[in-house]
Formats: sequence, C-alpha cells, structure tokens
Amino acid sequence: MTTTGGAKTIEAWALVRAMLDDMTTMIHEDAESELEVVEGYRVLARTAAMCSEISLDVDPARPWFFPMTTEVRYLAAPNPDGEYYLCMIDGDRRYQVTGNRGTSSYLGFQILAGVGLTPRRQAGYLSDRDLAIDSDGRFSIVLSTAKPTAEELGDAVWLKIPADASAIVVREYIADRASEQLVSLDIEPLDDVPPPAVVTDDVVALQLTSMAWTIAKLMTLHRTIKPELLEQPNQLLTATASDLGDADTTPDNLYMIGTFRLAPDESLVIEFTPPDTRYWNVTVESIWHECIDVRRRRSSITNAAAVRQPDGTVRVAIGATDVGLPNWLDTGGHHRGFVVLRWLDNPEAPPVSTAVVTSR
Repeated sequence: MTTTGGAKTIEAWALVRAMLDDMTTMIHEDAESELEVVEGYRVLARTAAMCSEISLDVDPARPWFFPMTTEVRYLAAPNPDGEYYLCMIDGDRRYQVTGNRGTSSYLGFQILAGVGLTPRRQAGYLSDRDLAIDSDGRFSIVLSTAKPTAEELGDAVWLKIPADASAIVVREYIADRASEQLVSLDIEPLDDVPPPAVVTDDVVALQLTSMAWTIAKLMTLHRTIKPELLEQPNQLLTATASDLGDADTTPDNLYMIGTFRLAPDESLVIEFTPPDTRYWNVTVESIWHECIDVRRRRSSITNAAAVRQPDGTVRVAIGATDVGLPNWLDTGGHHRGFVVLRWLDNPEAPPVSTAVVTSR
C-alpha cells in the first residue's frame, strides 16, 4: 500500500541527505591525507548522530540534560578536560534546575535563544560564583521570563530567560578528574505538563531541517572560525568569546588558537607563563576540530597536570613522538591540526612563544 502526505518531512529529509552529500564533498576537497579523509567520514557520522539527538530527541515540556560528549565523541572543538550538557527548553514555560555543585574547577549555565532556523544567541548566563550553594553543596535555579516572587523563589537563584529561549548549555571544566567530583543535575517543569501531542508533518520537517543546518555548522568550523590560521601554522592568536560567537562559548573564557603543521620528526613547543587563574588547559585537535583520541592519547593538559619550569613558565611540546620534552601532547599521526589554549575568568592573555624543533 502506498501512503500519501508528509510532504514537508519528505522535503526536509531530502535536505538532510543533500547536506550529508555536500559535507562529503567538502571532506575530499579539504583533506590532505588518507587519515583526514577517513576521520572526516567518521566525524560526519558522529556529527549526524549528535545532531539527530539535539534536533529530534527533545521534549521541552518535560526536558532532561544529556551529554554532548561521550567517551569517544568530542566534536566541534570542545574542552576534553570538561563536560557539556544540553537541555532543550521553551521560553513560554518555567523550570527549576537543581543539583549538587561538586568540586570541579568551573561550572557555567548558558541560555540560548532562537527557535526554528533563527541563529542561536546567548540570552543569559550564570557562573558557579553566582549560585547560592548550601552546606551540602546543593543549589537551585529558577528559569522564567517573569521574576518569581520571593515565596516562589525560596533559596533558588533566578535566571531570566526570553520568550524565544530554546536551550540550556552547561559547561563544566575539570583540572584533575582523579580528585574532583562532577556536578549532578536535574530539571523539572514548574508548569503543568500537557499530554503528548501527536507528531505532525510541520514539526518533524522543522526538526529535520534544523538537523541538516546544524550538521553544516559543526562540520565547517575549520572554514568559518579564523580559517586564515590554516595558512599561518605554528603560531597562536588571541580570541575572545565574541570572536568565536557568543552562542558557542561564554564571556568568562579567553582563548588563544592556532594550527600546527609538522613533519614526523618535528614538535611545536609552546612556552608561556600562565596567568593567575583557577583553570587553564591546552588542547590538540584534528583539522575537523575533533579532539584527538581522548581516551587513549594525551592530547590535552590542564593547569593541575602541567609541569612548570623553576621560573614558573610552562612548555608544552606538540608532536607525533615523545622526544623527552615536558608536557608532551600527542598529535596521533596528524601532520596538521588545531591548537587551543583556554583560560578561565578572562585574564589578560600572557605572551606566548612558539618554536618548531626537530628530534634529529
């Protein structure tokens, strides 16, 4: 039996398929090695899986936090020494977020606004220093467009959201996983939850369209965020949160980013004196802005793990082989890729020197 209808969904699915084809073409246009080709396909598949979850597996009436990274999925230039949680919400509704702060180095709550195909923007932000944490480490946040009464708020902190609020992004940075306790999170609606609606052609079409364009955004970061760095390897430039897009980072982060291009016997040595801040790290990524084999290789380092020189400086050596330099980060067979330094609490960027050394 042939069924009819669903025209908008069929058209949106065609867009998803076309976007996957376009991204496949881009992989072959931009890759310089077999490794970059095969990793590009894997990144595309992982990105499609994540974008499906973000776009289709949502219920703003009864939301939940789900991790954007997994044991092996570190896409779109995340901090591998951190955790990212996403929760889809509706600005017309009210919510209460509760949890235990834990002892991690940093915790931040970002409200994203914009619905449908409207570009997302940051519409609210709360850092761990803004929370009211009790003696047991518990905290509570009320999210709503209108300010609650004192009785409604109780011991919670109010975070104002706009009518077009669409998501909460929680970022947690960890300096030492062996000793720090991660946050626990829960979210509950403060309004009555309606019966589930029957899915419609309009709804699924919009979700699939959002999925397609999110795939494109995440797969093309190397083309859209300071692409000139690919032509200026082995040096770093300062980038503020606004330089990278306020929907993709938070105002209390400062970055230095660059690219490496190295022969098998070469290492890029980065030297700097860290600013007086509670957290910083250095991360190595592939050309597709995927963190390199986080479980099996040391491709990032934090302020807690880095070895300092007697004068307080830090030298990080990035290369394919550990040649005995301190704080070695493994490029995992990549001849080029991205390097990201991030500092918390937005200090002034310190001077950073770079040099390419050979092991001959």
